[in-house]
Amino acid sequence: SISFVCGSRPMENEIYASRGYVPLCLPLSGSPFGAPGFVACLRRWKEAVSSWFFFRNFLREEECDCCVLFGGYVSFIPLLACHIRGIPTVVHEQNGAAGKITRLASRLGKTVASGWNVCRPLKPGRFVSTGIPVRVFEQKKRGDAWNRLTKGKPFPKNNIIGVLGGSLMSERLIQLLGCVVQDMESQKLTYLLLGEPNDRIRDDFFTQHPENAVFLGRQWDMSDFYSVIDAAVARGGASTLSELMAWKIPSVIIPWREAADNHQEMNAECFVSMAAGEMWREDDPLDDLRDKFLRVLRNINEHEKRFSEGDESERLWRLISSSTGREINYRG
Repeated sequence: SISFVCGSRPMENEIYASRGYVPLCLPLSGSPFGAPGFVACLRRWKEAVSSWFFFRNFLREEECDCCVLFGGYVSFIPLLACHIRGIPTVVHEQNGAAGKITRLASRLGKTVASGWNVCRPLKPGRFVSTGIPVRVFEQKKRGDAWNRLTKGKPFPKNNIIGVLGGSLMSERLIQLLGCVVQDMESQKLTYLLLGEPNDRIRDDFFTQHPENAVFLGRQWDMSDFYSVIDAAVARGGASTLSELMAWKIPSVIIPWREAADNHQEMNAECFVSMAAGEMWREDDPLDDLRDKFLRVLRNINEHEKRFSEGDESERLWRLISSSTGREINYRG
């Protein structure tokens, strides 16, 4: 059997609930190392101590053959607890820049799987490139998918651009896109904006582009969205980039410059080297963004969009199985 572990953030439980899973929920809301201020830091350390005893009791009740971690604040307690108990552990780092947990796991001698062919600052030989597993998708008929997404709005005759601003809808990304669209009104593109915008984002964009912008809100099943769009504008989250690659969707990637260890820019560089895409940094000239956007639009008809399921999950599973076997044998 498989047990899933998450923190106490509401969205994590929503994600598991959308797939029908009930995870083990640690009383942990974030990393104490990145807490904003003394009070928040103290609260998170208290949560970490509680989570330690909570997870330790779980390990005493369950016989775990292996622990698979995917980085982030939730992984810290399970990593230490499993290390102390000698439970084989594999860490999958989906970003091109290894996070704190991945670097710690590497120092502890754990197996590290990387979503890309780099995992800085780890050197080759200290990680295994397995790729990033993506969700199962089904390519849908565009007209039907459009109707489900937009609740019956007329299907556009022009190209449809998907805007993936993250779960909280990046205000800066929408502002940048608005600047580009103002200079490209002759393109008459349609924009599907994914996420939950605040009122200011929604009002500003609709005021400038009332006819060709559709806000969709949060989507748990992305098959309709990817089936409809011709190109994309996105941040540099690894999961999003891996899905765009799997669908072969030409994209402009605008990394979030405040991402830890600059991992979004590293992800974007990897994406551009492997897929049909362009990267634009927020301190680059705005004219460069317009040029890159136009180049991506020209690529729409040069690439047949289709979902191609890779073997990333199988490669990761093989690594988990082999690592577990080696560590169990080593433990005698």
